[in-house]
Amino acid sequence: MKNLTSLALVFALVACQPSKQTEEKQPEVPAYKAPEHHSASLTNVFDAHGGYEQWSKMKLLSYEKGGESTIVNLQNRKIRLESPQQTIGFDGDDVWVTPDTVDASRARFYHNLFFYFYTMPFVVGDPGAYYEDVEPRELSGKAYNGIKISYGENIGDAPDDNYILWFDPETNKMEWLMYTVTYGSGEPSDSYHLIKYEDWTEFNGLLLPASLQWFQYDGDSVGDPRGEATLFENIEISEEAPSDSLFVMPENAQIAPLNAGE
Repeated sequence: MKNLTSLALVFALVACQPSKQTEEKQPEVPAYKAPEHHSASLTNVFDAHGGYEQWSKMKLLSYEKGGESTIVNLQNRKIRLESPQQTIGFDGDDVWVTPDTVDASRARFYHNLFFYFYTMPFVVGDPGAYYEDVEPRELSGKAYNGIKISYGENIGDAPDDNYILWFDPETNKMEWLMYTVTYGSGEPSDSYHLIKYEDWTEFNGLLLPASLQWFQYDGDSVGDPRGEATLFENIEISEEAPSDSLFVMPENAQIAPLNAGE
């Protein structure tokens, strides 16, 4: 009986010992660290739209607008735009256009123009940006808080461009964007254009707009809409990267000049 009791105690002690599998620690996932250059007010806007951490996970964005389809690798900003008239791509070095018979003089300016507008506010979180809170302003009868975004030298093709992001002071959601255009001029500008962002919809945890409406703006008041709203459809954003082959320059392509007229 003694032996049986001793054997039972041994089994009980073995059963109580933690297994090697439970002792092994799972590798720790590094905690997300927000970029240090982001301002507090901009971070609040990001959070209202799903958070910059969630945006940073995304690798693919695609959408259609006005008969043109766009696909982007969000990690390296390679892009491909297809329309019945032409295909424009950026392979990480050059902007290319096919066929080589079309006018490519504005392709460098155009290739990421709507991508940049569409991915507000997240796109202004890129490195090299500087932020300044500006005085609240009334637009179409409503008061908004604002953040001015400027860029350091040699950041992008138009480092002198400025943006002012206007957001609801209660929800922190973006509603308007003011921007200057300096591409090709080489000179800063104080003349702002104005866009209203509407129909925000959640995709993969992020709020993205379905409609951008340009408005007349004389520097003090909002005027009439400028044409029809630009609508975005078949929107997809995901953590799965697009194939890099989409952005490779075809043999029959031409390289777009850096500035129009070159």
